[in-house]
Formats: sequence, structure tokens, C-alpha cells
Amino acid sequence: MATGRKIKAEVMAALVNDNWESKFDELMEKYSMQNLVSPLFASLCATTVIVRWHGITCFGKVISRMVEEDTPKARIVMRRIMWMLNEESGGCAWGVPEAMGEIAAVNDQMAAEYGKILLSYSHEDEEGPENYLEFPTLLRGAVWGVARMAQTRQKIAAQATDDLIRFLSYPDPVIQGTACWALGALKSTESVKKLEALVDNDTVIDIYKDSSLQSVTVGRLAQEALDKISGI
Repeated sequence: MATGRKIKAEVMAALVNDNWESKFDELMEKYSMQNLVSPLFASLCATTVIVRWHGITCFGKVISRMVEEDTPKARIVMRRIMWMLNEESGGCAWGVPEAMGEIAAVNDQMAAEYGKILLSYSHEDEEGPENYLEFPTLLRGAVWGVARMAQTRQKIAAQATDDLIRFLSYPDPVIQGTACWALGALKSTESVKKLEALVDNDTVIDIYKDSSLQSVTVGRLAQEALDKISGI
């Protein structure tokens, strides 16, 4: 029987491989989904950026399979994710909102049950208790999670439209660019003027989309969003 350490090593080796998706799919046939969860959480703290992103994508694969096989166990993982985003947890939450967004993007049931909670991490509410992630790195992850969900769950993600439009003016270019990606997917006509104001922004950011890490200007992301909104 494989030990947890051995499975973790195999997962890390798969995520760094050029054919990482097929290698990880092989592990999904070899091991139970439960055995792959802890290694994926570990991958979110990997020193190599692309390994972290591959781990986020694979979270969606694993939890979707887990929903099919044992939905209560999938919910336990989602509650663990939520706990890690709670200040009281005292743990490292790097990559966690992104994983939540990926899971919601690829699984109908998890989106229905946890999509609105994901939105709350990038929504600042002065009138009551909130989940808003003020720390910039975590906020980047929360906005990315919403943007990823917007690619496939527009009805849920559209509830964050006002927040996303505000993020177009946020001082962090990564958050600005990610908001552009989201608003394009939502075909948000309300965001056109602010998107147009960003078209000439030549700040280069790294953004993970379409299963690859891309270097692109904020202006290009704004233009891509405008093209989608206008139907080009």
C-alpha cells in the first residue's frame, strides 16, 4: 500500500511534467480521490508557480469525481477550504480561493452550494459580517476564483458584477486584469467605459487561464473583454 509521502511525491512529479494533465489522470485511476486531496493542498504551497496552478486545476478534477462517488466527502473538502480562508484558522491559504473557484467552475453541484460563498471573499460589506479578504495576495486569488467561475457559471458570477467593475480601478494591476477577464465572460455592458479606459494600460501581468500561465498586458485583457461584450 502506498504511503502518503509516496503519493505526494507522485502528485508533485505529475504536476511538474510537460504532460501533467494526462499524468495526473493516471493517478486518479490509481488512487482514491481522498488520497489525492492532501497532496493537492500541499501543491498549493509549491515553490514553482506553475505547479501551484496545475494543482488548482487538478483540484477541480478530483472534487468533481468525489462528488460523483461520495458527495458528503466532497463537502468536507469544501468546508476545509472555507476554514482555511477563515482568519481563525491561522493557516496558509495561498491558492485556496483559486481552488474553490476552479471547483465551482467545473462542477454544477459545488457551484450551486458554494458559489455565493466564493463571491463573498471579494465583496466588501460595511453593514455586517463579511468574508472579504483584505490581504492583497489572497484578494487576487478570490478575484481569480470569481473570474474562473464566470467562464462557466455566468448566472452565479454575475452577482459580483459591481464588485468586479470596482476592481477595474483597484491599484493592483493583477486584480485589474483578472477583473477584465471576468467581465468579458459576463458580457458586462455596464463595465464598457471603465474597460475602455484601460485599453492603453501596458502593464504586463501573469494570468492563468485556459490551463496555461500567460504574460499579457492589462490593456490587452481589457480589449479582449470589450471584444466579447460587443460579440466580436
